[in-house]
Amino acid sequence: MILINKYEPAINIDEAFVQYQHQYEELKKIFSFIDLPETIIETEQTNSAILRNYYANAIDHNLLEVKTVKYILNKNIRPTGAAERAIFQYQKAEEYLFSILNEPLSLSMVYQLHKILITDLYNQSTDTNLFNKSFKQPEKLHAETELELDNLFEFLNIDTEFHPIIQSWMLHFKILALPLFSESKNKFASLLQNFWLRKHNMDLNGLLSIEHELYIKKNEYFTYFIENRNNENPQDQHLNEQIAFGLKLHANQLTRMYQLLQSYFRKQVDYDKLTPRQKNIMNFVFERGYKLKEIDDSILNKRQKLIMYIIQHRGFVSTKELVSEFECNRKTIQRDFTHLLELNLVKVIGQGSALKYSLNLDNHKQDPINQYQSSYLKNSDENLDLGAE
Repeated sequence: MILINKYEPAINIDEAFVQYQHQYEELKKIFSFIDLPETIIETEQTNSAILRNYYANAIDHNLLEVKTVKYILNKNIRPTGAAERAIFQYQKAEEYLFSILNEPLSLSMVYQLHKILITDLYNQSTDTNLFNKSFKQPEKLHAETELELDNLFEFLNIDTEFHPIIQSWMLHFKILALPLFSESKNKFASLLQNFWLRKHNMDLNGLLSIEHELYIKKNEYFTYFIENRNNENPQDQHLNEQIAFGLKLHANQLTRMYQLLQSYFRKQVDYDKLTPRQKNIMNFVFERGYKLKEIDDSILNKRQKLIMYIIQHRGFVSTKELVSEFECNRKTIQRDFTHLLELNLVKVIGQGSALKYSLNLDNHKQDPINQYQSSYLKNSDENLDLGAE
């Protein structure tokens, strides 16, 4: 039976991690809010799989062009040399893990990954035979390593204290700290980390490519291989520092995902064609629009939320337009706007027949909608030129 404290380093759940977790949760909500077409999601998931594969192999000094990796994964070309076959086998390893997401971490997973990544890589070539130097016999882990892995997996499978992101980096660096097989240790670490993140729905719908960040910081990352080789007791590793390093990489990847989603959102709203005032509004909508979904129905009814969405995406709207939009009485829409004005969510621009309603970014101190407002607006009013036109 595992001794729980054995894999409980003195990890401080400090402000940095809280910030990373908040960053991820907001990114998930933004992803849901901007409602990308399924074809775009599938394309980006494929792109992320290509990047994970490319950078995982690049870290392992198996360099190919990204275009070649893409062609192999899309089955446009048949992998021939060892480098190309390594790409193909990594894809098979990832597909294997994603097919067993309901299973707990286990030694059998590790041995199956060894078969796919190492044994099959060398032994499925047509010119391979028992006398060929490239032929690989199945490897067996030391009993001590198996015991360490069993303990680690048992701990992670039952642990409820640490966040899955922290658990994933704990898993990654503990794998690096152990004497595994003759090669591909970093691939084992990355694949099992991705398995863990997806298992806990923490991979942003398959869009994360942590390997990209590892490659960028590969010199720092490689120090862990060197330290592990020179350290007789892997348990002496500075796990806290390693996890802190991993969390910074995680934050960098989330920033990349934020920029990706923002670029798609801006295409949706024809951002480049907007006026400066409308661009400010759309930036606000991207950052905080999802919060409309979180407003209690007792504050805004369904129709009023829809009105807010329309204003957000158009910049402003008239009562007449909404009467036509909802096919309802003008007085009903007017009552909605009266309510929205009282909550300081909208403001009036123009007058008479030109009267329209716009998103109110000037007055944002009124509860219970205060949390809906973008935090940067609370401190940077002077930077916004959102006056009535």
